[in-house]
Amino acid sequence: MEAIKHPRIRRRCRPLEGSRIVWPGGVAERYGVTHYTVLRWEKSGQLPPRDVYIGGRPMGWRPETLDAADSGKASMSK
Repeated sequence: MEAIKHPRIRRRCRPLEGSRIVWPGGVAERYGVTHYTVLRWEKSGQLPPRDVYIGGRPMGWRPETLDAADSGKASMSK
């Protein structure tokens, strides 16, 4: 029997590769961690501050921001 999908319930969609916004769920997938770890990294400063604002609130990151942070961490560890 096939599951019936309710028309009002939308599944959370994570942006595809190449998207202009990386949401916290996308960061979790990118690094292979949980959503709570992403929040903890944000609070401790291990992630750069969110730089995509929607309605005046910080919502996500530009892919370039995360790439630059990754390359900065790699150069610091050498």
